[in-house]
Amino acid sequence: MTVRVRQRHRTDCTIQSTYELWTEIEAGGTFMSFADPAASTYSSFGDLRALSADAQGQTRITIVAPAMDRNDMGADILRLAQAIALHSVQPNLAFSVAATLDQSPDRQSLRVLLGSADELSEMAGSALPAGATLGPVAAFMAANGDGFPTLVVSGRNRQDWQAAIEQMLRPVDRPPGTRRDALITEPWHLPNAPMIYDRRSLSFGDLGIRSAQFSGRRFTADFQFAIPPDFYAGSYGEARLLLDAAFAATVKPGSLINVYVNDNIAASLPLTSRNGAIYRQLPVKVTMRHFRPGLNQIRLEAELLTEQDEACLPGAPASDTPRFAIFDTSRFVVPDFGRIAQWPNLGAIGGTGYPYGLGSTPVALVIERDDPASLSAAANVLARVAIVSGRPVAFTLTTSADAAREQDAIFVGAINGIPAGVLAQVGVTEESRTAWMPAAGRSNASGETRVDIDDWSQQVQGSRFMAWIRDVETWFSETFGITPEMLRFAPRSEAAFVPRQDDAFLTVQGANPGNSGVWTVFTAPDGGTLARGSAVLSKHGMWEKLAGRIATLKTDMETVAIEPAASTSFKQTLAPSFTNYRLIAANWLSANILSYSLLLVLACILLGIATSALLSRLGRRR
Repeated sequence: MTVRVRQRHRTDCTIQSTYELWTEIEAGGTFMSFADPAASTYSSFGDLRALSADAQGQTRITIVAPAMDRNDMGADILRLAQAIALHSVQPNLAFSVAATLDQSPDRQSLRVLLGSADELSEMAGSALPAGATLGPVAAFMAANGDGFPTLVVSGRNRQDWQAAIEQMLRPVDRPPGTRRDALITEPWHLPNAPMIYDRRSLSFGDLGIRSAQFSGRRFTADFQFAIPPDFYAGSYGEARLLLDAAFAATVKPGSLINVYVNDNIAASLPLTSRNGAIYRQLPVKVTMRHFRPGLNQIRLEAELLTEQDEACLPGAPASDTPRFAIFDTSRFVVPDFGRIAQWPNLGAIGGTGYPYGLGSTPVALVIERDDPASLSAAANVLARVAIVSGRPVAFTLTTSADAAREQDAIFVGAINGIPAGVLAQVGVTEESRTAWMPAAGRSNASGETRVDIDDWSQQVQGSRFMAWIRDVETWFSETFGITPEMLRFAPRSEAAFVPRQDDAFLTVQGANPGNSGVWTVFTAPDGGTLARGSAVLSKHGMWEKLAGRIATLKTDMETVAIEPAASTSFKQTLAPSFTNYRLIAANWLSANILSYSLLLVLACILLGIATSALLSRLGRRR
């Protein structure tokens, strides 16, 4: 189903006013009604895509497991959460785990009952699906009038309900190492985002942009695509848009076509002709600096100026004469790019789940204990990793960090429950266990003025000289794309991270003790904040913001702050080839300007020596 809106207003005729023109659809009061009651009944796993979201856009799923006190129940709950996520592919899933129906929240999109038939019969009664006492069952209960569907995963014993979970996973799994043609985005954007592994050219028609003509002041069109987790071309690469477009003679010089990559301006094309023009495959270079692993978005905005808008006569009717047209024969061309994995790099797990969702070796999942808050947070994290990976994550549940010393691992828990030595390994101070208390949880009943070292550091660094240095750095960065990190021969030392008082949730990545894999830690000051923060961070639009070495979710539950990695390690992901090594070297030298300059000077010196030696052997000596 597609909703299209045509909006006009005459309060102002400037392009700036179009940014204030918007329409909001009230989610709580918008729904589809079916004349046949059977059409709204959940009968298969594919129906999970029809789960409804709440007014905040979250699809809330509660997993009720009466035997949650069993040591092996947590692994089954997390495996089931991934199965539900892969079948529904909802953009904003939020899982919660409970032991009884009384503990499950009233507001939920789906309730899941997990356990043996004897355990669940006390909850579901006679409504338990037929066959649960005979073998594995994964089926929906008959509608009970409470407004949300109930899925039962059951059997005679644990072996039966595990078989039922595997039955759910079988249709949505794929062999490890196989390429995906696209990332599934159809629940919120069509078509699915094509995966681009190397040189490729796609028409706008393939990307979902149809030919259109436009008579307003600001035209927008966007498309999505995906790139693999080992993308390594952000410092030098350039893609191209080959535009087939036209604009009328009424459009004045000074109008622009702007291109945004992931909401960052990447190119600007001025429209200079006074008599209109038709562009055929006009090349527009788009920097790949803002490309990221996984899902990417490119948006075109045409800002069209006319004499009629400048006059803006009161009562003048809006013109339907087209000013601008774009055609689906336009193309998006991506060149070959270097491919090599890096760590720490939260962008890889945020975009494609790398390295946890791609290999066949089970990942170590370390959880402090099988309590509802920790399991809810782990379910949110694993469900989102499974969605972006396109397959379930194989894992082994453990409480010991020693079992993960030589392998990839995920740690989920309140900061006091993270095993000893893990925080230091990933670059977080051990003092954070006692010092981290979010500002929202502090009280200052005495009314005393808060003394904070950060306030003093801001005062000390606020001198005119430091402000001038920062201004120079900003100018170089904006004008030439040169940052201070590029002007170092060796990476700066990595300082241990201390969570700030306005940080509510922390995600950090680092190498394991054997430097043979990646450890990623998801933590918060307490269990309640852990469950709430993981649900917010795993939302579409928030999860994709993960990048660098550290990402923190602020106490407003809306802002994500990124701490880039000072140094990274590389891991080869493709078979050795001169072409790939050349592209990798080009990107590394572009990111390390001083090293490139030194190599250039050495090459000039060697060339001079070789030329001098050659000339000394030529000609006739006197």
